[in-house]
Amino acid sequence: MRRLVTGVEDGRSCVIEVIDWRPDESQPALQDFIRFSAHPPPARPPASSAFLDLALAPGEIRWVTSHFPPNSDWPEMHYTDTIDCHTIVAGSIDLILDDGPHRLVAGDCVIVMGVDHAWKAGPEGCTSSVLLIGTPPPEGA
Repeated sequence: MRRLVTGVEDGRSCVIEVIDWRPDESQPALQDFIRFSAHPPPARPPASSAFLDLALAPGEIRWVTSHFPPNSDWPEMHYTDTIDCHTIVAGSIDLILDDGPHRLVAGDCVIVMGVDHAWKAGPEGCTSSVLLIGTPPPEGA
């Protein structure tokens, strides 16, 4: 299982951390994906694409299932005032950032920190479980 975390470097959305987690199959194990002690969570980084309003107030949490049919996409780069914690349940999808596409397959996780991004589903489509956490916009936004 991989966990990817997005961020911004040199003004471009990108993957800033990748953890490849292989638990010891002989015993129960936990792996932290993301943890917040502040309420609300920190503001998203600056963005430059279209804003997609997911209608979540800062600190509000929503858990959804998303589905993309085979080879479908959300071609427009966009950003949100949310932290989106995706776990790919079935199929595959490319997370498209300014630094290029990142293929995610069943079992992979990604934390999209409100950065510019788009999606392109694989040939079998993609279903994911997504925990959305509302964040305040950056100061001056």
